[in-house]
Amino acid sequence: MAHKFDPSKLKKLDDPSRLELFDPDEVLRELGLRRGMSVLDVGTGAGFYLPYLAKAVGEEGKVYAVDIEPLAVEYAKEKVEDLGLSRVEVLLSEENHIPLSDNLVDFVFMAFVFHELENPVSFMEEVKRVCKPFAYVAIIDWKKEERDKGPPPEEVYSEWEMGLMLEEAGLKLGRVVELGKYCFSAYAMVIKEEFNSPIKIPPGLP
Repeated sequence: MAHKFDPSKLKKLDDPSRLELFDPDEVLRELGLRRGMSVLDVGTGAGFYLPYLAKAVGEEGKVYAVDIEPLAVEYAKEKVEDLGLSRVEVLLSEENHIPLSDNLVDFVFMAFVFHELENPVSFMEEVKRVCKPFAYVAIIDWKKEERDKGPPPEEVYSEWEMGLMLEEAGLKLGRVVELGKYCFSAYAMVIKEEFNSPIKIPPGLP
């Protein structure tokens, strides 16, 4: 599948019209992102969601943003500097390697990235590696149906297909939620063997 974004269209990723897809502040709150958390923004692109992620975690938290496209990394770094986002670090990543240490992040955010992965299962296993023994993973992607925005339906995964791949990678799928007419969100959890506390449902979810 792996529909790849054209880096020549990078500035389109910073278009305020993207807010028509969903409200980042509201959705991140519902996803369970809280102050003091360390969060990984996978496929940050132009860094569109970085101000919202930084606001959610506050000065006590940390945001790591990664992308495999060097032009995107440079663009996002400039944005971070211009906005004075001191708790945000932008890093060049590889297809199946995230340049972070094991057991580092509390929360992983992936917006419109999953359908671009060459090997989703392998990549989500790498995501699991950088997560703390208990962590949340939030994936937002296009619905597999005809739309007037985004890639064609045959280039994205259905909620069912995504769920199967997350489970194969060792993540615990929690719930899939519709976000308007264009996209959906999949909530998942990383629970490693060394984590022995009761499972917590992300805030905002029943």
